[in-house]
Amino acid sequence: MPAYTKNEMVSSTEVVRNFSSLLDSLKTKKRNKIAIMRKNNLEAILLPIEEYERLQACIDHMENLEIEKILNKRRHTPLTEYINFDQVLADHGLENDDL
Repeated sequence: MPAYTKNEMVSSTEVVRNFSSLLDSLKTKKRNKIAIMRKNNLEAILLPIEEYERLQACIDHMENLEIEKILNKRRHTPLTEYINFDQVLADHGLENDDL
């Protein structure tokens, strides 16, 4: 679990009252993130857009690596193990026109 400094933990009430200044503190890098607390429970994290985009790019890259891994595994699948699409449709009582 990530650690948060006292400066990064903010109550939901403070967020409502000081939203603009909190956003400015992220934009000017006075804070790296803001942990929003409600009733002493962590409810959300507010991040600068650059950090969010960096994290999203990492997730996308990980997903692409997983897809590449699956494709590489399937590339070595013998033709005898291929599944006939028309047969799959027929097994489910469907035809191409139903799609």
